[in-house]
Amino acid sequence: MQQRAWLTVPLLLCAVLLSGQEKAAPAAGLRGDPAAIAEAEAMVATMGGREIWAKLKSIHFVHEWRIWNRADSYVENEILDLTVPRSWIEKKSEINYSVQGFSPEHKIWRVVNDEFSWGGDDEFRMSTARAPFHFVRLARAIAIGDPFYEVRFVEGDFKGSRRLEFRGPDGVPRGWMQLNIRKEPLAWATTEYRYTFGPMKRFGNLRVPNWATTGNGAVTYEMRSLTGSHHAPDPSLFVPPREFTKHKEQEKTE
Repeated sequence: MQQRAWLTVPLLLCAVLLSGQEKAAPAAGLRGDPAAIAEAEAMVATMGGREIWAKLKSIHFVHEWRIWNRADSYVENEILDLTVPRSWIEKKSEINYSVQGFSPEHKIWRVVNDEFSWGGDDEFRMSTARAPFHFVRLARAIAIGDPFYEVRFVEGDFKGSRRLEFRGPDGVPRGWMQLNIRKEPLAWATTEYRYTFGPMKRFGNLRVPNWATTGNGAVTYEMRSLTGSHHAPDPSLFVPPREFTKHKEQEKTE
């Protein structure tokens, strides 16, 4: 009888452990249709691979933009914090220069040809909602299995095709990606913008579309360079320039 009781203990322990595993919460990861998630992961594989994208915490790219109603094309430097919705953008041409910061801490500010201004509350709200659905943020989110996102298939632009639709925790569709048969991004859209992509190009270990254009061709950009980093950007990058805000600091102290 003692031997039988001794054998019962590990059996009971195993039963308790198995019961605990059955009740445990599922592992974190992308939510949605497993087939759509697999398709999204295949896209990231064409862009350099999950291992590469999962380690990125920021990305810096340089675009040359051409807009139909502007006399000047301009070069844009943009730095994206991939861990928090933050961005810093510099636009420069022979006749215009601007810098813009966007962050939860300082909201939106910009300097256009030496004139400083704050973005409005509606602009900040819309930018905050849109930021997680930038296509490079989506690539990183897919690579790490970010549970913030839900991925579904919806009908695509071409007969018989389907595209990847991305939703946040509120369940509202806020972005989508159309892939080609090689699982490369062919088109990307948010609630405000839509771009058709050109062929993929390698920048270091990352592969992204070399250019993009809006549906009517009014706006185009060409990717000049792209660099990823394992470090988040310096927070001071998103602080409004003090030479434009120091008078407000003085008013607070008076």
